[in-house]
Order: sequence, then structure tokens, then C-alpha cells
Amino acid sequence: MSNTIKIVLSGYYGFDNIGDEAVLYSILSALRKELGNVEVTVLSNNPDKTKALYGVKSVNRWKLKEVAQVIKESDLLISGGGSLLQDVTSSKTVPYYLAIVKIAQFYKKKVVFYSQGIGPVNKGFSRWLIKQVVNKVDGIYVRDIASKNLLEEIGVKKPVGAALDPVLGIEVPQGTAGNQDSKTVGIYIRPWIDEAHDQNLMDSLTPGLVELMEQGYKLCFIPMHYEQDREISSKLAKAVKKAAHQSGKLDQNIIDRNIEIVDKMLSIQEVMVYTSSFEMVIGMRLHSLIMAAASRVPVLALSYDPKVTQFMKEMEVPYCLNTIELTKENFLEILHKVESSKEEQIAHLGKVLESKKERIYLPIKRIKELV
Repeated sequence: MSNTIKIVLSGYYGFDNIGDEAVLYSILSALRKELGNVEVTVLSNNPDKTKALYGVKSVNRWKLKEVAQVIKESDLLISGGGSLLQDVTSSKTVPYYLAIVKIAQFYKKKVVFYSQGIGPVNKGFSRWLIKQVVNKVDGIYVRDIASKNLLEEIGVKKPVGAALDPVLGIEVPQGTAGNQDSKTVGIYIRPWIDEAHDQNLMDSLTPGLVELMEQGYKLCFIPMHYEQDREISSKLAKAVKKAAHQSGKLDQNIIDRNIEIVDKMLSIQEVMVYTSSFEMVIGMRLHSLIMAAASRVPVLALSYDPKVTQFMKEMEVPYCLNTIELTKENFLEILHKVESSKEEQIAHLGKVLESKKERIYLPIKRIKELV
């Protein structure tokens, strides 16, 4: 056991967010594949569940005494992936994740940022903290060019590697999700800002989704963060049912049969199997788009955050609408473009991922050098 590499992994884990859990799953898979004899301790909001799901050690991310102890006993700290260094959701986010890094630096441990998404960072104190701490990190890898540019703008002088989100390297599990018998569109939305924003989102999407049903598509609504997304997914599904009934073009039995709400908390593997089976994905959640791209499934992005826009630019796919500016008209226009060019997008995604796939593994190469 003396040759075992001990790594501590810090991120937004244990909160039942499928996107972040997929990041964890992907990083663990890469570590085990490339390092072999590795012991990983994950800092989690739900250590028992994390242990059970991934076969790792885990400690409560909020118990800093325990966190400090496992870092002290480790060889290296991984910070990432996901959007850890941003101050939009909370002013405490940046100080928390950088405090974990500072503990590792105090114990003279190597630190690698693993394909993080940086920003938005609006507060001067957050920017100052990032500059002070990140300039002492041993390997810095971000998932998009905008994150690299932001770190450099803030004052990070160390080299910043432009990697890709680790979930792009995920292997699609074998199996079926039960919806392959008909052409199906996966819909992954989330609440954002306020009720007015969410109402406009639903009003803007409904006519286009009804049109898809009239063209013979089944609609499958998937809440990626179950507690957050289930209500708005259900509301949109009901609105589509009502509008489809009022149009008079579809029998009610067909409407009921062709709208599915996955009203349960799914595993990463289940979400991947669903996503890979769809003919098209309409995604607001970043990792719904990433999983779709990894499975070569055509995507239409609803961007509520710059990270969504940046991912679509990275994939060189132009079908992206800002949710603030969303209307029935612009959604229908871009939906028609995506629906009519599915085969072209499948081929395009394959070429883009093939040309960029080495960037997915840049952080793991640096970790191998350090340990």
C-alpha cells in the first residue's frame, strides 16, 4: 500500500446535481484508468451516498478539521471540475473553494485545477482572492477559452491550459431507456432568476414543442437536478399538453402517450442512456448538452449562463439562444434549423470531438507528472 497515490477531490459533489456528479464520475474514471493504484477521498455534501455510489473514501466538505486531515495525508488535491470559482450563486463560493486550496498549499501538497469553468466573477474581493491563490497552483486547466481569458485578466500569470469538460470523455453505458421505439426529443430545463423569466421560457417553448409533436416526435422531460427542475419541467409539460389539445390536430390519447416526465432522481448512467437515445436535445442544463455532444446527439442550447454559450462555441454549433431574449419566434426559427440539419450536426460533432479529444485529458497528464 506504500505505492498508493492518495488524492483528495474537491468540487460541488453530493448535492444530487447530475451534471456535477457526471463530472465526478468522469474524473474518477480517468484517475483509475491512468494512475492505477489510486485512493481518492471526495469532499462531499453527502459522504455516505458518495462512498456508496463511487467506491471512494469521502468526508463532509463542511467539516474543515476532517478536510484538513485528509489533505494532510494526501499527495495531491484536485479542485474541480464544474463552475467553482464564480460569485453569481453566492459570495461564499469563491472563498470556500480557495480555502480548500490554501489548506493544501499550507501542507505543501500539489494542487491541480481540473477543467474548471471560471466566472462570472464580479466582486473585487473574489478577483483578488483568485489572483493570490491561483498563482501558486501547480497545474491550471479550464474547460473553455473564456475561462482562460478571465483568469489572465484577473492577473493569473501561471500557464493556463485550455482543456475540455471531462464529461465529454464519458463512456455511454449499454442498455435502453425505454424510448427508442419512437423519435424522441429530450428537454432539460431549469428555473432561473424569477417567475417572470420562467413563465417567458415556458411560453416561448410551448408552440415549438407542440409543433414537434405534430411532426410525430415524443417529448421527454428530464430534471437533471431533481429537486430544482421537477416543478418547471412538469409545468411546461402541462402547458404543452393543453396547447396541443387546443390546436385540435392531435388526439388526446396521442398527446398523453407522447409526453413523458421522468419524475424521479436518475443516476448518471440512466441520464446518459436516455440522452444517447434521443434524436435531439433541447438543453438549458450545461451537462445535458455535454452528454448529448459526447453521444453525438444534435443539440439546441438555451443559454442562461455564459458557460452554456461558451460550450456551444467550443463545439462550433451555432444553435444557441439566450433565455433572457427568448421568444416564440426565435425559438421556432432555430428549432426548424436544428430539426432539418440533424444528420449534419451528428457528423459535425463527431469531427469536432475527434479533433479536440486530447484536450479532455490534459489535466490527467499533469497529475501523472506531479505524482
